[in-house]
Amino acid sequence: MYKPVFCICQDIGQTATIVNNLKMAGFSNTEISLLFLDNATLPSRQQTADENADEAETDSYGLEWTSKIDSLEIPGIGRFIAAGPIMVELSRTPKIDQVADLIAALIGVGIPAHEAAHYQEKIKAGRTLIAVNTATAETRGAANTIFQEAEAEDISSSEEVTITV
Repeated sequence: MYKPVFCICQDIGQTATIVNNLKMAGFSNTEISLLFLDNATLPSRQQTADENADEAETDSYGLEWTSKIDSLEIPGIGRFIAAGPIMVELSRTPKIDQVADLIAALIGVGIPAHEAAHYQEKIKAGRTLIAVNTATAETRGAANTIFQEAEAEDISSSEEVTITV
């Protein structure tokens, strides 16, 4: 059982700051979910002629682990990048090519149904969703503090949910 905590980031710099602070606080890659449009300016996803410069830029953001994330197409919405438990949830969708929106996946990772549409619109507008699985009140408080200090938007949490990997 865990209680997820969510926020919306305005840009890649804010996303990197939050993810790096979560990792420094002891959260693992399997507890942190990211979801954003594939056209976001994540340096590790950009194609350039100078791979070394691209690598150095990725290192400056500290998001090296995002090279292990996956890209998927959701018809009618576009191409998305996903990492962590939300990617697991999206991969469980029986026929991903028939998914009309992200609401079911967002609900699947613990976002309350009444907030899922709001988060979907923010993601479609180019923002990044970060979701963190927290097992205790202390880890929930740590995630909330990290989100607040980075001035993230739409910070929220939900009821406890069970995740199966």
